[in-house]
Amino acid sequence: MNLFFPFLAAAQPETNAFQQTAQESVSYLTKFKDLLVDKAQVLVVALIIFIVGWYVVKAVCRLIARALEKSSLDESVVSFLNSVIKILLRVLLVIMVITKLGVDMTSIIALITSASLAVGLAIQGSLANFAGGIMLLITKPFKVGDYIDDGNGHEGTVTAIEMIHTRIHTVDNRAIWIPNGKLADAPITNVTQEATRGIDFALAVRYETDIDKVRAILLETAGGCSYVHQDPAPSVFVDSLADGAVNIVLRLTCGTGDYWPCKNDMQEKIKKALDQNRIELPYQHIEVSMAENR
Repeated sequence: MNLFFPFLAAAQPETNAFQQTAQESVSYLTKFKDLLVDKAQVLVVALIIFIVGWYVVKAVCRLIARALEKSSLDESVVSFLNSVIKILLRVLLVIMVITKLGVDMTSIIALITSASLAVGLAIQGSLANFAGGIMLLITKPFKVGDYIDDGNGHEGTVTAIEMIHTRIHTVDNRAIWIPNGKLADAPITNVTQEATRGIDFALAVRYETDIDKVRAILLETAGGCSYVHQDPAPSVFVDSLADGAVNIVLRLTCGTGDYWPCKNDMQEKIKKALDQNRIELPYQHIEVSMAENR
């Protein structure tokens, strides 16, 4: 037995060191578990605040939207304010969640301040669009429900003026979002701002055609269309004398909402009236003559 004593004495320090390491590991694991439980509670509370707050924000936005709709404010202003209020409330909700997580807001504000130049360069387009939206509400070149043409190939009925974009709906059932900054700087054509619209129907007749007869046919056709206004009365005039044809214009007015029905109906009626009176319209054609070989 005495032979084993040296080995037992040598193994005793190693056993003590192992026990000490195990105790330290257990202590660290216990602290980590306590920290995880504590933070898990904070995370769960923050998640609950976010979920409940999200639905509260939606409910508040609906209440504010209903209140604004019942006010005397223009529909364009109502749409813009709804968009701004929705974003502000969501930002406030995020700040509340971050504060609950224990993040120091002073540090975040300092970080944002130090990075203001980079942030400004990153969102300068959005800021320009926001300023453009305010200018659109002040100058009021159009409102929700108007049919506009922005001069860049986009036209349609305005359905909403939001904080960054204006949404229009095209006649072929497409939704287009146009940045407010571009609309504020563009030459906008508001097609439906006035109660009436003018329409010009141009046609070319042969030089041999009786102009007075053509004028009478066109005025009679305009008088038989229910969409055409008789005050001011339709007029027919010679617009120009071209090479091989006389260009005549029928000018009339109609209600803004009747523009397309009036235009389509009149074009068909004019063609039928000219055909019935044997008024030929010149058109380009090629005559080919073949010489006989002699």
